[in-house]
Amino acid sequence: MLADKVVSAAKFRRAPLEEVLNHLLGNMPLTYKMINDSLVSIGERKMAVLAEEEAQAPVKGQVTDENGTPLPGVSVTVKGTSRGTIADENGAFTIDANPGETIEFSIVGYKVQTIKLGNEKSLSIQLSADAADLNAVVVIGYGTQKKGDLTGAITSLKASDLTSGGTVSNAAQALQGRAAGVMVVQNSKAPGGSISVRVRGSNSISSTNEPLYVVDGFATTSGVDLNPNDIESMEILKDASATAIYGARGANGVIIITTKRGKTGKAQITYNGYVGMQKINNPFNMLTGKQYMTLANELYKEIDGQAGQEYGAYTQSQLESDVNTDWIKETTRTGVVHSHNLQVQGGNENTKILTSIGYFDQAGVLKNTDYSRFSGRVNVDQKINSFIKSGVSLYGQRANSNIQDYGGNILQSNVLLGILTYDPTVPAYNADGSFGRPPGGRGDNPLANLVARQNEVVQDRLNGNAYLEIKPIQDLTARVNGGVEIAHYFTGKYLPKSTYQGGIDNGVASTIDYSSTRQLFDATLTYAKTFNDVHSFSVLGGYAYEKTNLSYRSLSVKGFSTDLFSFNNLDAASTITGTNYYKQESLLISFFGRLNYGYKDKYLFTATVRRDGSSRFGTDHKWGYFPSGAFAWRMDKEDFIRNLDLFSTLKFRLGYGRTGNDQIGNYASYALMATTHLTLDGNTNTAGTHLNQGSPENSALKWETTSQYNAGLDMGFFNSRLMVSVDAYYKKTSDLLISKTFPLYSGFTSGLVNLGSVENKGVEFEISSKNFNGKNFSWDTKFNLAINRNKVIDIGGKDIYLTSSKPMGTVSEEQFAVIREGEALGSLFGYVYTGVIQEGETYAPQASSVAGDPKFADISGPEGKPDGKIDSYDRTIIGSANPKFIYGLTNTFNYNNFDLSIFLHGSVGNDLLNMSRMNLEWNRTTDALNRWTTSNTNTDIPRNGFYYMKSGGYINSHFIENASFMRLKNITLGYTLKNVSKAFNSVRFYVTAENLLTFTKYSGWDPEVDTKGYETTTSGTSGAGTANGGQTANGGAGLDFNAYPAMRSYTFGLSINF
Repeated sequence: MLADKVVSAAKFRRAPLEEVLNHLLGNMPLTYKMINDSLVSIGERKMAVLAEEEAQAPVKGQVTDENGTPLPGVSVTVKGTSRGTIADENGAFTIDANPGETIEFSIVGYKVQTIKLGNEKSLSIQLSADAADLNAVVVIGYGTQKKGDLTGAITSLKASDLTSGGTVSNAAQALQGRAAGVMVVQNSKAPGGSISVRVRGSNSISSTNEPLYVVDGFATTSGVDLNPNDIESMEILKDASATAIYGARGANGVIIITTKRGKTGKAQITYNGYVGMQKINNPFNMLTGKQYMTLANELYKEIDGQAGQEYGAYTQSQLESDVNTDWIKETTRTGVVHSHNLQVQGGNENTKILTSIGYFDQAGVLKNTDYSRFSGRVNVDQKINSFIKSGVSLYGQRANSNIQDYGGNILQSNVLLGILTYDPTVPAYNADGSFGRPPGGRGDNPLANLVARQNEVVQDRLNGNAYLEIKPIQDLTARVNGGVEIAHYFTGKYLPKSTYQGGIDNGVASTIDYSSTRQLFDATLTYAKTFNDVHSFSVLGGYAYEKTNLSYRSLSVKGFSTDLFSFNNLDAASTITGTNYYKQESLLISFFGRLNYGYKDKYLFTATVRRDGSSRFGTDHKWGYFPSGAFAWRMDKEDFIRNLDLFSTLKFRLGYGRTGNDQIGNYASYALMATTHLTLDGNTNTAGTHLNQGSPENSALKWETTSQYNAGLDMGFFNSRLMVSVDAYYKKTSDLLISKTFPLYSGFTSGLVNLGSVENKGVEFEISSKNFNGKNFSWDTKFNLAINRNKVIDIGGKDIYLTSSKPMGTVSEEQFAVIREGEALGSLFGYVYTGVIQEGETYAPQASSVAGDPKFADISGPEGKPDGKIDSYDRTIIGSANPKFIYGLTNTFNYNNFDLSIFLHGSVGNDLLNMSRMNLEWNRTTDALNRWTTSNTNTDIPRNGFYYMKSGGYINSHFIENASFMRLKNITLGYTLKNVSKAFNSVRFYVTAENLLTFTKYSGWDPEVDTKGYETTTSGTSGAGTANGGQTANGGAGLDFNAYPAMRSYTFGLSINF
């Protein structure tokens, strides 16, 4: 019969099980039936019963784990025969077997157990957990691989890791704190706010530092927006030996997302949903109206040019009033968030289907800010015959959001700035129902900015792909995939006449319409075979094609007779104030290959190569070549390691690879034409429109290249109950995209070139342990920690400065960060604050300063040494946004039907420039009560009005704060009812508290913030200019400029399995 080749079907998770069975059973009188994706029942074909089997008698039994808990789905087979069955949901089984035959029990996550049958008619089988689970399948680029055979640095997360609780709205949020070396920062806590993901630090100054997302085999721009309830697993590929298969797009790491698929067997219906409340964490103690007026009157007497003024802005009767508008209270609310997901999985051995729909809605803690998303998915897999199968996946979503303008000053309607700085003596509404304004009527109050303005965003996305897989001969698999991704974004803004700016312009409107279409195709051929159980080979070759078309339209107008139609009828406006329209396209063609070789399952080798050709690259470098190689040694299979009786698993990994970053802009290497308006004769003639070359050509422009070395050690102790992985890496990114100043005779001021390099090096630790595993109680722990050191090696010998929006238009030095050789990206930049000038003190570098003024250190001058005055030469590095290490810790407890999960994560050693505080300390928060006065000289807060001094708005170290934090991110308590009725398999109730506690010294809304979205690069001494023709720079970080408030959430959830 099958001899010794009986297969434990449960071990072939996500593998082509049907083909394995067809090969093993061959021409034998056997057939099989798929129970579900990973379980199979094998039996006889319709023919005469073999004589040797006529005497078989049924043997019954139950399979449990070490604690006596029933194990459903265990594969039960009689070795050497075709007989097999699957344990039911209670772990019970019945199988025909004769005395003397051997029965095998197997399931993923547990050690295989065999028993030689005597005369027993009832068996009680207990399986031991296999914590290492080395046979589990991990998704890699263009394929899968057993966990034990991995040679690269890959972290794998299951669905339960991503949706264990909390208000997680997308896939990127679910990653936070879960994987070593992966730093996730939600730049804005606004509903649907942007998220930054960094894998092993930042590589680029002007291009993207975001990883590549691959969903069900296709590289996509929408992976971050995916409904987390649709995800089956997520693999983070971190080192170049794992990412090089993606070539020119793999430099920042790759996140592979596999969505859930249909399963063989009875249809399973699952509902997951929750509803919760969110409240702001308010760290600010604002001045009362009376305190504000008192300080304002003093201010009028102290600021330059007002020293002789006898009376302040507020009269005595006003000072005696109780007017006090709490703008935080007026503009915030209790936010409500809810999520509902319904999923159906089912099918037979030929057809498997999954359908799901999901709805997420979050009303922000700021009024009139919200985000909602409706999504749907259909995944179909069809077995056509024994060697052909195909499948189709469709995913669509619509997201709607109301956002607010958070940049600029009060007159430009920075809502968050207004909430913290607006005059508390101004009422939210006047008696006639109009919005309150200060004397003079300049600028809207923050409530008006929130409720009167319209700022709506609609995002539509449709992804569709199909595959065909053919096995023409044994061990050879051919697969073709094709797909399309269609995206459309619309933004509509309107300022009604009731607002300040809208009143001036009789209504202001603008719209943005963006659409893109990506066509994707790839074909692979894979040959995999093992010879004599010694040599295992797997060879992959492939081709990929990707074409992208996009278009952008924008229109701004003003002058409406009515507010009735807002931005929906732009033709009604009297004046067009701005238009923009463009189309772009790009093409990427790739050839790639991978070779895996294993010797005795002990020595493992991997080699990959990819060749990418891109329309973005210059004509001299149209094609890029990206190789990698890796080696792994399963040391636990060596006798000298086994004899130590210390390690249950031990594997050493070593790898090197080269990857690229092709996000250089679609036309950065081309000489682009532009239109200009010129008066050719210099007189008063009407200007004509002329074509001219608007940017220089650079035929040598190419991708940024990252070379990376990685060494890792995977260790298992105490029968793999304790697993430890350590990785050390060094990566260097060269050919950085930098804008270089050109000589005047070239006709251009600057252009992009490949120049410079950045390095990242670090160590990562991942630890998982089964601390206790009793009959009624279990306790598991997962911990990860990552250390990364970033340094700029070469940028041509000159600094590049980064600027931010001015908080109120009075900051004397806008540049807040510098990119400098020998320093880390994200180095905060400014003056060194040394205290307050005291009465009678003469400080020569600030000769015109008076008592109470801020004092700065004289650090340098034109000749590189102190020159006795404070000027821009005295600016230096005053902080770093890069943490010394980041970490995450999860503890999971189970007691009978109760489960408890506690998740903490944190960051240590990073700084934030609290630019918001620059607006608050002088006359907004109670910190102003501790300002310098002649009777309060022992303080580090300058005198009232320092913000209006010449040096008062300097970015300086006084506003650099330690942003280290430890946060109790999530605590979830659940209770599960099993076998509730015939209609319900299980029902789980849970409650979750999110952001319950945060331990930090940071004084702002939230230490876990980075509003670098408002950054642009400006010309520094190197003439860096705006990198990539206006692309936002990524080199700076660590800026808190009026970030959206952090919030604490409490949710109640329900999961039902039908």
